[in-house]
Amino acid sequence: MFVLKTVPDKAIYGLVIHLIYFLLFLSCGNAVASEQENWNLSIQQDGIEVYTKKVPGSRIDAFKATTIISAEYDRVKEVILDYPNYPKWYQDYKKGEILEQSSPEKIVVRFVIDAPFPIKDRDSVNRVSVQQTDEHVKVTLESAPTFIPHNNKQIRMNVSSGRWTLEKNGNQTRVTIEYHADPQIPVPSWLSNRYVVQGPAKSLSNLKKRLQ
Repeated sequence: MFVLKTVPDKAIYGLVIHLIYFLLFLSCGNAVASEQENWNLSIQQDGIEVYTKKVPGSRIDAFKATTIISAEYDRVKEVILDYPNYPKWYQDYKKGEILEQSSPEKIVVRFVIDAPFPIKDRDSVNRVSVQQTDEHVKVTLESAPTFIPHNNKQIRMNVSSGRWTLEKNGNQTRVTIEYHADPQIPVPSWLSNRYVVQGPAKSLSNLKKRLQ
C-alpha cells in the first residue's frame, strides 16, 4: 500500500522563492552581458579607450571612456569631486559649482557647458552620490533638472546622467566614466556623436596630465 505524502506549504514556498532568485540571477547576468556587448570601441589613443552605444529613444549615443592613471585613487577621487575646478581639465566646461552638500557622499552640482557661437550655452544639474571601499570608488550622477530654476543665459539639459568608477591597480588607478546627455543642440546627430567620442578622450587626457 502506498502512502501519499504531502509537501508542507512552507517547503513549497521556500522552493518557489529559491526558484525566483535563481531566475532573477540569470536575468541580471544576461542583462549585464547584453550591456557589455552593446559597447563599440570608437577610439583608442594614448592609453585611452572610448566606447559608444545607442540609447533607445535618443539620437545621442552614450559613451564609456577608460584609462589608467599613475596616481593613488584617493587623489583621483579628490580631483573628480572638485567640481569648481572642472573647467581646468574637463573639455568645454565653463563652470562647475556645488549647489548643496548634505554630506561628503551626497552632493548636488551644476555645470555650465560651452556651446559654439551662436548656439546658447547649456547647463545641467546633477545629484551626486559617492560610494567607496578600499579598492573601489563609484561616483553616480543623476539628472535633477528641476532642482533650481533655469535662467535665460543657458538651456537646461533634461537628460544628463552617468557615473565615474575608480579602481585600484597597484599604485595606479583605472578610471572609467560612463555618461549619456542630450544637449538638445540643433545640429545633425552624427556631428553631436563625434563630440561624444572626442570630448571624453580629451577630458581623460587632461585629467592624466593634471594628476601625473
